[in-house]
Amino acid sequence: MPDIEVRDADGKLLQTYTIIVAEYGTLITDDDLFEMAKNNLIEDELVGENQLDELTFNLAE
Repeated sequence: MPDIEVRDADGKLLQTYTIIVAEYGTLITDDDLFEMAKNNLIEDELVGENQLDELTFNLAE
């Protein structure tokens, strides 16, 4: 289960999501995980769709 870190334009950590991909098969890319994190941010009402371009998404180490 990969963890995705979401940071704002200043590099401040906004949220970390653990993405469960067991039901999605084996062809999940990093971009797929980032898209799932974007959807979670909107659903959690942390940001609006117009703010997503200001954020960075990385796999947590």
